[in-house]
Formats: sequence, C-alpha cells, structure tokens
Amino acid sequence: MIDQNIFSKRRDRFLEKLEWNAAIIPAASMVTHHADCEYPFRQDSDFWYLTGLDEPDAVALFLPHRPLGEQFVLFVLPKDPQIEVWNGERTGCEGAVDQFSADIAHPLDEFSKRLSYYLEGAQGIAFRVGKHPKIEPIVLKVLANQLDTVERSGS
Repeated sequence: MIDQNIFSKRRDRFLEKLEWNAAIIPAASMVTHHADCEYPFRQDSDFWYLTGLDEPDAVALFLPHRPLGEQFVLFVLPKDPQIEVWNGERTGCEGAVDQFSADIAHPLDEFSKRLSYYLEGAQGIAFRVGKHPKIEPIVLKVLANQLDTVERSGS
C-alpha cells in the first residue's frame, strides 16, 4: 500500500491551487462486457492521484472555501458483505476517513442531497462535463439552483 502522506500532500497542493473554487472528481465505474461479467477495474487517474482510493463509483469533493475539517469529502459505496463476496471488500465511510484521510465521508446515495450544502460559498466549480453520466445531472442541477439564487448587479 502506498504511503497516504503522498496523497495528502497532493491534496494540499491541489486545494491551494483551487483558491475559493470547489472541485468535484468522480471515480471510475465498473464496465460490463457481457451480461454478467465486468472488465478488470481501473480507477480514473485524476481520482486516484488525489485520493489513493481504488474503488468504483466514489466521488471526491475538494472544498478550500470550507473550514478545515470539511475540505476533503468522499462519497463512497457503503460496506455490504453480500456484494463484497463477489466484488471485493469496500472501504465504506469509516474506512474512507480512517484509511484515506477524508475529512468527512458519506454513503454515495447521499451525494445529491448533500452537494448543494458543500458547494455553498464556492466562487466556482471545477467538474469535467461529459465524462460521468451518473453524476453530471446532479452537479448541473445543483449548479443551476445556486445560479438562480445568486444576487445580480446591473453593472
């Protein structure tokens, strides 16, 4: 296992470069090649570089505009012994914090409910459009709602 300090240093540099902007970086998903078989999993390089987490369908939030202790948030698939028999062990929320140094971790199914809270106060959002069809509609909806509430000036 790679020393988690490496990923922590990468995150610190990334958060510093973001300034007051938030970044949403989803993990790769499993890809099926037959009705009941998946290709070997390969994590998205951006997600891996900053988290070290090698599990599908997670989402990492990088939030330099939030207070310390809320700047690195992971949304992960929860532990499920029945699924883990077939697909391997999952980290779960507790492991995301303990093993991967997330400030906060939530189950993935809470992403759409919690995203707007975490993005409040960000000056901008970094997100790769067109690559994550499960996550993109949620991000765009939250962004549209926030744009509707921003004060406009007539200058």
